[in-house]
Amino acid sequence: MTRSRSVGKWNDPLIAIGLFAVGVVLYLVGLYKMWSDVGGVADVPVGVRIGMLALLCAIDSFRRVRPATALAAGAVIVAVDAALGPTLPMWLVLSDLTYAAVLYGTARLGRVVCSLTAVSVAALTALVYLSTRDVRAAAGAGVVTALFFGTPVWWALVIRRQVELTEAERERSRVHEALAALDRETAVAHERATMARDLHDVIASHLSAIAIHSEAALSTTALSAERGEPDDGLREMIGAIRSSSLAGLSEMRSMIELLHAGDGETPDPRSSPPRLTELPVVLDAARAAGSTVDVAIDVDAADLPSVVDHTAYRIAQEALTNALKHAPGAPISMSLSLQHNALQIEIRNPVGPDISSPRARTRGLANMRHRAELLGGSLDALPVDGEWKVCAQLPVHTPNGTDR
Repeated sequence: MTRSRSVGKWNDPLIAIGLFAVGVVLYLVGLYKMWSDVGGVADVPVGVRIGMLALLCAIDSFRRVRPATALAAGAVIVAVDAALGPTLPMWLVLSDLTYAAVLYGTARLGRVVCSLTAVSVAALTALVYLSTRDVRAAAGAGVVTALFFGTPVWWALVIRRQVELTEAERERSRVHEALAALDRETAVAHERATMARDLHDVIASHLSAIAIHSEAALSTTALSAERGEPDDGLREMIGAIRSSSLAGLSEMRSMIELLHAGDGETPDPRSSPPRLTELPVVLDAARAAGSTVDVAIDVDAADLPSVVDHTAYRIAQEALTNALKHAPGAPISMSLSLQHNALQIEIRNPVGPDISSPRARTRGLANMRHRAELLGGSLDALPVDGEWKVCAQLPVHTPNGTDR
């Protein structure tokens, strides 16, 4: 109701002007007398009648913002008009005030107006009968009064009921949307918990086992060294395996913490995804495996958006792992630079022609390409002049959404 008042308040003056125009026409053509046979109509100048109508229409312009006050003031003016002899234009405006009071007023005001309307119809019917002792005149007065005031009251009640039903339906829709959002959040939280549990029970346990066995192997090689049988190369390889497994276990625990963190929670900074600043751990593991890694980094990782930083780390990590898998011991070159608002990543390593093409169909390359495309970038991996080349481009945007 409040919204309807604010939206249509400028229509009220137009309605009042329209009723005034109709009333003036009725006064000028003489079609304004009611029940001239019941006491007659006092000989009042038309100008006075039009003046009273203008005052009543001015009150009617507040029908929506002050419905109770407007109805009370209008009823006083109509009572004066009735004492001089009831006229049709005044009743038309009063019926509009009655309609507005039921529709735009409070529920209590609506009940009061309905009761007063019923009492007024009965009282006027009885008054006409007592004045004329004519049943037909009394019945006619009752019917006319009911039409003038009963119909607007009934119509206003119907519209008010429809508005209330619409508001109730709108509120019910809001409640359903809130419940659906809660259901989605619950489902996501359950799925995150399931993924975290699976990661902990399956993958994390295997990484822990690798770390434990590599630690035992290091202890065994240490005993062999004490007996005069040192093997530095073997110790470096086992140490690299242990470092890689511990790093992988740390990342796995970070992912588990992130999955356990709710949408409204801030995860522990120690659980944040790895970035390029942690790339030396991967490079040391590759060097420990017997490969020579030449790295050229011409970008400050601190200036990169976190999502670009993390994606670049994952692509570099996967490319180095593929190089060690398909070309063990071969030299590897890596370069990272910021060119044309994009982070350029390039990894090269020599490979033989018999093993270069199958690598293009591996899951690791598909994952790298998918990561780059999610950021709006691209990734190409193919043999070029006896070397396997992985080249990725990741767009870099400023915090306000524009390119650097």
